[in-house]
Amino acid sequence: MTKTIELRVYGMTCDDCVEHVSSGLKNANGVNDASVSLKDGMAVVRTIDKTNPYDLIKLDVFKGQYRAQVRSVKND
Repeated sequence: MTKTIELRVYGMTCDDCVEHVSSGLKNANGVNDASVSLKDGMAVVRTIDKTNPYDLIKLDVFKGQYRAQVRSVKND
């Protein structure tokens, strides 16, 4: 099984920010895919079922300029 996790991402101002957040999420353990929207300030992350959504907001990418908040979690 997999999960779809929606994150509200704060601090992004440009396409480079989107790329930085996206690559940080995609390189995290258990993440299958991630898409990040500058316009919406959101990230949609598809993970393996055992991934804790709150571990994602503790990633290094969210320890500086950016921060994130879990908005929803759906089991697929």
